[in-house]
Parts: sequence; C-alpha cells; structure tokens
Amino acid sequence: MILKELFNTLTEELGAQRLTPGEPGRPVNGLAVDEEADGWLASDEVVVTSRKTLDIRFLAAVAQEGAPAVVWRSRSETSEEAVRHAEELSLGLLVVPPGVPLRAMLSLFAQNGEGSELLRYSHEAARALIESAGGEGSTSKLADKLAGLLGRSVVVEDSVGRLLAGGDPAKGKSGSQALISTLETHELRASRGSGVEETRRDRRDRYARLPNSFLSVPVERWRVAETELFWTPIGSTRLPAGYLWVDFAGHPLGPEDVVVLYWATRALEAELGKERVRLETELGVRGDFVDDVISGHHGSVDLLLQRARYLGANLSSGALTVVVDIDNFAGYLGRRRMKESAIQELKKRLADAVRIQTRTLFSNYLLGPRSDNVILFLGPSDDVPAGEIMEKALNLASLVQRYVKGLLPDLTISVGIGRFKTDPALLSDAYTEAEVALEIGNRISGPSSISTFEQTGTYKLLFRVLQDDPEELESFYAETLGPVVSYDSRYGTELVQTLVTFLGNDGSTAKTAAELFAHRHTIRYRLERIRELTHLDVDKSEDRERLTLGIKAMQLLGRAPEKPSSFVDR
Repeated sequence: MILKELFNTLTEELGAQRLTPGEPGRPVNGLAVDEEADGWLASDEVVVTSRKTLDIRFLAAVAQEGAPAVVWRSRSETSEEAVRHAEELSLGLLVVPPGVPLRAMLSLFAQNGEGSELLRYSHEAARALIESAGGEGSTSKLADKLAGLLGRSVVVEDSVGRLLAGGDPAKGKSGSQALISTLETHELRASRGSGVEETRRDRRDRYARLPNSFLSVPVERWRVAETELFWTPIGSTRLPAGYLWVDFAGHPLGPEDVVVLYWATRALEAELGKERVRLETELGVRGDFVDDVISGHHGSVDLLLQRARYLGANLSSGALTVVVDIDNFAGYLGRRRMKESAIQELKKRLADAVRIQTRTLFSNYLLGPRSDNVILFLGPSDDVPAGEIMEKALNLASLVQRYVKGLLPDLTISVGIGRFKTDPALLSDAYTEAEVALEIGNRISGPSSISTFEQTGTYKLLFRVLQDDPEELESFYAETLGPVVSYDSRYGTELVQTLVTFLGNDGSTAKTAAELFAHRHTIRYRLERIRELTHLDVDKSEDRERLTLGIKAMQLLGRAPEKPSSFVDR
C-alpha cells in the first residue's frame, strides 16, 4: 500500500481530515501506535497518536525514524506551526475523530479475513464475467451478469453516446429501462457531458483492499432531480471505449462492488474493442468503395451494385448523395493541437454520429468516411420512396448537426445534398453535385450551412466559372459590384446591403425602405450612387441582371465589404 491509498481510505471510510499529503507514493508497511517502549516505530510505518498536542519535536522525531505520516486521533485544532513543520518534513498529517476504533484502522493491513475473502470474491467475479463474454449478444449478457453481481441496474454507453445494452438484477428489463429513461429524459451522456445545468458532479476514486494490493475504479457521480447515479469509463480515461452507468440506488459502493466494476470494465472493454475493430474494418471497406464511386473507377455498373449489396445497400434504383463536412477542419486542429490518434478518433466519432442518425430515417443507405467528411448514398426503399428522399435528407442534415453539436460542442459541420439520380452509373455525378452544393453553401452562408444542388440556381454556373477560369469571375466582379464593395469598405456605407435588399424585394423601393428603416428618398439616393459607381441602372432589366450576378460573384469570391456599416451615405 502507498500513502495516497491509505489516506484516501481513511478520509472516505473513516471521516478523516487530511492536512498535509506527505509523499503520496511512499510505501506504507503498517500502523504504529504511539507508546513509551523502545522500538515501537519501524521505518515506513504510519504513526497513530492520541497526544493532546502535536509539537514539532515529536514530528521531527518520527520523521527521522522513517515514518511517512502521522494520524492524530483528536478533536483539537491543529496548530499552523505543526502543519507548516509537517510540510517542511514532507510528513503526511491526518486528523481522525477519537471515536473511530483503533481496530478499524489496524484492519486496513489485515492479511487474512476480509482481505482474503475479497480476493476470492474477485476471482469468482472475474470468472463469471469472462464466461459471459464472447459470442452473439455478449455485451447484453455482460450487462445482465453485471447487474446481478451488483444488485443494481446498469446501462452500457459506447464512445459516441449510443446506449448499447442494459441489465436489471431482477432478470427483467424494468430496472434498466427506468435507468435508460432517466438518461434519455435528462439527455445524460458521459461521452458528451451532462447537458443538464443543475447536474452536480462528484468525481472520486473508489478502492477495494486486497491482500498486498488495491483495486480502484474512477467514478463520477451525478445527481439529477431526485435521481442519483454514477458512471465509470470503460478502458482508458483519456479515450474510453465506452461508459458504464449504474443506478446508485441510495447506498454507496462497497469493496465488492468495486471489485465487480473493475473486472466488468475490462470485460466490456474487450467486447467493445472487438466491435470497434469490426466497425473500423467495415468503414475501411466502405471508404474504399466510396472512393471508387466518386472517382468513377468502379468498373461496370453490375460490379458497383454487387459491391453495394455486399455492404448492405441496394442502389439499383439510384441514390441521392449527401456530404457531411467538418467546417474549417485545419483551423480546428490548429486550435486544439491534437495528436494523430485523437484526430483519427474524432473522425471515427463523426462517422459513428452520422451512421446513428441515418439509420433512424433510412434503411437503404451506404456510408463511407473520408479525410474530413462523410459521404452518404441514400437509396429508395419501401419506407422512403424516391420522391421523399430529398425531404428526409434535409431532415437528416439537421439531426446530424444537432447531434454533433451535443457530442462535440466546439465543432461545426456543413452538409451538401445532390439531386436524386435514378441511374446508378451517375452516382459520381451525384457526389459532384453534393460537393458543389456544400462549397457554395459554405461560401454564401458560412459554417453550419445546409445546401442542396437544386437551390444553388445560377450560383452553380458561376461556381463552375470560378473552378475553370477564376480570373474571368474576378473580372466580372470588378466590372459589376467591385466598385460598390470598395466604396462601402472605405466609407462605411450600406450600398451593398441596400442593393441586395432592393433586388430581394423585386425592385420595390417602399419595401426596401421599410426593411432597412430608411426613407424612400434615401434608398433612391443610394441606388443612384450605385449607378454612378457601376454604370448599371437598377431600373433596366439587363443591368439589374448583371448586378444580381455581381452579388453572387461577390459571395462566391468572399469579397463582402470589410468595414461595418454606419448608416451614413456619402
């Protein structure tokens, strides 16, 4: 045992108060009761004393003999001088109420009795849980076995917030369903924080003493309304494979519970790890397929459809393509300074999030992850005919955005949606359309945009000009709206906003004035100023069309006025 473990046990179980930590990693061989006899204290023994006061000479003497700490059984206040001297000596100092029996402290080092019984229980629990692992539905079997051993309801959550399985000690599902209902009602997920403002967290470690060793599990306890429950990470606390929720049920964890949780998290880590490997392999195969589809290197259409069927999707009647993209991924990584392992985990979590939401709306789909986005091919089915796919796709885009915001609050995604293609040979074109919609949506609306190819209108024509001949689009912008943007940037005027509003109101000066809270004469003055700068008259249909395209070119090129508007015309 080390000093930190002893102090944690004394504070949690016996109500002790720690004043100085000492050297937490120092070994502790036992407790020595303060007495007059020679040789009462050996090296690495913690001193237990009931002296009326702690004088500095006593502290210096026990430190010199090699004691790592002093446990003072007293109700008196410890002097600041004694605390300071203990810190200078690197001596741990703990105060225990005098009513705590001495045998309760001495029993911490018992080599037989409770420790041996707990060790046997540990072996039995490990064997029972291992026997439940492996095979079909092993996560559910483990949850049921665990609930029986703990006598509490449990729920297993994976790393992206899915509730995979529940167990109830009564061998029914009422208890686990009640726990699942609590988690769903209050939107509680260990993977993404509580989501409930009044939730209080109490993070601590729980220990079980075995002969010559300790087992420990990290526990985070949450109280919501009248419900108290806790969770422990499955696997690494930095990147858990999942989380185990347990109904607190009004009574604290005992040593036997800690032993069961210790082995349960290891068994569940192995099961979730196997599922993770399977999913990663499947995602890799899907990613290869998607790369072949969007590049057009998939061979014959029959081979394409055969590979799609192998991956669980029927694309023979065509599909609609959706691209889910992380906004400014390079900037996000620069801010977070993430290691490669964390970057790969982030990409997996995004793919998992998209898959979770997609399967709630679609039964016929194929998903493939790429570098910083996820590609979806949504095919028609009995539940979602071809005519309803676009509407469902828009709904899916909103669901994914909300889910990712809850899972990764500081990350945003945009979604581009192509047109439904009835010919599977045109799936690469469907992807291109979704990419164009995504890019245009980002340029026009910024992060968190949802755009469809059908909505892009003339933007897609200008975008193709931007891709094929950017200088041509720059030249057109300079001939149309460029001077107006420069004027607004220099003088802080609102000519661009006025023009956009005027054109959006079908050339109505009255509607434009009302929307901008300005006088009609002011609107006409601004429009006249635009005519002077561009030599284009908004009252002429051809000039108005050129100005409309100029606005779209400005948006695609990202050339909005730099200075904030001031409602002052010059």
